[in-house]
Amino acid sequence: MSEQSLAPIPMHPEPVSHDSLALRWVIPAGLIPCGVPVALPRPLAELFDEGLLVKALVEESAIWLWIGEGQSWSTLGVQVRSALGESLRHLDQWRIESDDETVLNLVATGVLDGPVGDVIRSHGGCVELACVTGNTVTVRMSGACSSCPAIGFTLRNRIEQEIRRRYSSLDKVLAA
Repeated sequence: MSEQSLAPIPMHPEPVSHDSLALRWVIPAGLIPCGVPVALPRPLAELFDEGLLVKALVEESAIWLWIGEGQSWSTLGVQVRSALGESLRHLDQWRIESDDETVLNLVATGVLDGPVGDVIRSHGGCVELACVTGNTVTVRMSGACSSCPAIGFTLRNRIEQEIRRRYSSLDKVLAA
């Protein structure tokens, strides 16, 4: 069992605006490949075995974890942080199944429902995810966005830039 250096890996949780059962645990980029974990180190795997955690997904700079129905992050947060921190010391025990469309869909949804979408909504616009095909994201923009001369700027410098920061394999963002 190889163990990373004794220094803890920095991480912090971020809420997921569209899903109260999920937390996005931000970690240094590139530690773990993107995809769906199919095997985890013991401390984290035990939380799944106990039904406290029910789903996980890895993006380039975060691990998304979902708690089960009826569970609360306020009661489980410390336990999950501890298990995740210990599990990140055993990177060789993580087994990830590649699932680019699922990861990109989740990242794009998080970006559009989060601060980038908030900026668009604050200007009277509306943006929603139309689809993810391969490494291309298509969004539907309406409201004030439909006649805004800055729509290209918003697509490239707000939406695409933020998605690419979290998913570097993104090809492009298109407007439907």
